Amino acid sequence: MTEFRCALVSLNQTPLDWRGNYQRIDQALASAADWGCHFVCLPELCIPGYGCEDYFLRSDTMERSLKMLLKLANAHDSIAFAAGLPMQIEGSVYNCLAIVSQGKVRAIIPKTHLAREGIHYEPRWFRGWQQGYQTAITFEGNEVPVGNLLFEMNRYRFSFEICEDAWVNNDLRPCRTMMGRSQGVFNASASHFSFGKCEQRDRILEHSSRDFKVDYFYTNLLGCESGRAIYDGEMLVAREGKVVQRSSRLSLEEWELLIHDIETPDGPDQTHSGIALFATERSRPKVSASNQRSFAAREDAFPAAATLGLFDYMRKSGSRGFTISLSGGVDSAVCAILSAITCQRMGERMKMGDSRLDYLNLDDRPISEQLVTTVYQSTRNSGSVTRQAAQALAEHLGIAFHELDVDALVEGYKQMVSGALGRQLSWKKDDLALQNIQARTRGPGIWMFANLSGSLLLTTSNRSEVAVGYATMDGDTCGGLAPIAGVEKTFLRSWLNHLETENLELQDAIACLKYINQQAPTAELRPQGSNQADEKDLMPYEVLDALEESLVLNRVTAHEAYANLIDEFGSSWSHRQLRAWTTRFLKLFAISQWKRERYAPSFHLDDRSLDPKTWARFPILSGNFAVDIEEVNQISGE
Repeated sequence: MTEFRCALVSLNQTPLDWRGNYQRIDQALASAADWGCHFVCLPELCIPGYGCEDYFLRSDTMERSLKMLLKLANAHDSIAFAAGLPMQIEGSVYNCLAIVSQGKVRAIIPKTHLAREGIHYEPRWFRGWQQGYQTAITFEGNEVPVGNLLFEMNRYRFSFEICEDAWVNNDLRPCRTMMGRSQGVFNASASHFSFGKCEQRDRILEHSSRDFKVDYFYTNLLGCESGRAIYDGEMLVAREGKVVQRSSRLSLEEWELLIHDIETPDGPDQTHSGIALFATERSRPKVSASNQRSFAAREDAFPAAATLGLFDYMRKSGSRGFTISLSGGVDSAVCAILSAITCQRMGERMKMGDSRLDYLNLDDRPISEQLVTTVYQSTRNSGSVTRQAAQALAEHLGIAFHELDVDALVEGYKQMVSGALGRQLSWKKDDLALQNIQARTRGPGIWMFANLSGSLLLTTSNRSEVAVGYATMDGDTCGGLAPIAGVEKTFLRSWLNHLETENLELQDAIACLKYINQQAPTAELRPQGSNQADEKDLMPYEVLDALEESLVLNRVTAHEAYANLIDEFGSSWSHRQLRAWTTRFLKLFAISQWKRERYAPSFHLDDRSLDPKTWARFPILSGNFAVDIEEVNQISGE
């Protein structure tokens, strides 16, 4: 028997970080060589970074990528590897894998199917390769084949797909053309994290290995690469319809290896021989295989992904921790908990000597105390319950807690404007303006705290609020990062309820969350006697989230969305009430697009994102909601 040892690599890269990207690939390849690997598959576009966006349109991005590829090839001539980079071929730019062996580029594999939905916009920068087409280019004085090609190493034959190539119909996949010839398929991916996606990947690999009768190898990027998308770094190996090996997920490592051994029978069979790749033989230390998924439950995956995003966003932006306006409600509590967990994970990295955090210059005090600042900003409309909830949570988490009374500032604005108008403002006539001035008055103070510490100011809006514009621009939307703007309110509430009594993989139960969980969500902007509550102002959050799912994710018509509400909630509320909520949502969603255009960047945690740059693109000015409302109101009653 002949042994073929391969390695999959996940990398936490940064777009256009030429020195850092090179260093991480260099270290990963050196480690793979030490483990006696013959071949290494790196992720898609790992050389320049996947998220370069319009920098892909610049010629120097390709030039620098090629220089790095050649430098890596020269430095690692004893091992074969595949690395992702953009390349110009026959006048067009392609998303490619370069196959390197013995210090030379042996072949180029262009991506056939481009990701063009949701957060992906690849056709803006790349052209998809024509299925079945092969050509050659002259590279460093050598003729290099280009196309969907077959390779052979240590009597093992394999081919390649790149990310989206595996997500299309089986009849269109590059690996189908290799069926019966290829024993293995390597997939170099940059596949973003979202809830439930890992199960989708498992199914794709299982079906691929079964349907095409191959070993299927999958590698991925890791971390918050360019600010929004988070990559979980999970690497997988599937055989005969089952995932037989997998790496960890959502780690804070710079890179990770997954090593897999294959034994191929000796013999003269060369019927389907491919391009020969060679590597120096060396001793191969024994490796242990694992097939246990980390952060499997959504309750655990959420903080793992969000804190990985916070960790990377903070250090890649050169910020020093996080600042949060802690209101005593659900959303700001979630942001505070995520920030504290991030500090906990950073502490573990620092104990391991992670040099990426040296710039923080921390002392011996608890990390969360130094890097997380929270501020409770009260007015005469604030309640004692929210203050108690905010302080109790901050003390439990060990994060800095401050209080500001901004009531005098609010009253100053009110009197100033009243004087200019020549009349006193009243809640009966000026409700919205009086609410908004309180939220806006809180902005400058919290920004000042963030500026003083050089930290990231986190906004606390969730996706349900984003959908209907339930936020004050330049008030509670102040901040540079919106970590939970892609997550619905119903999940955040259930997550805090779970965390009140149950331990998570990254966080023990927090009993003081009872102060938050027992109260109805409220902005606390109207006088206390009004008993203001979010769901009074809007609608029940479960109804709001159901409408957002129907109208935005599933793209059904307005009357179909209303019909769906009746099916789901008709036993709890009248048809008249559900119709009223439907029409309210339609109007608020349409007129709030300008707010969504101005929200701080948010993490992509769920494939129901409302981020107008990367997912849900709608016009800022639109009149269609009027027609939608008219159609819904014409539907007969109960």
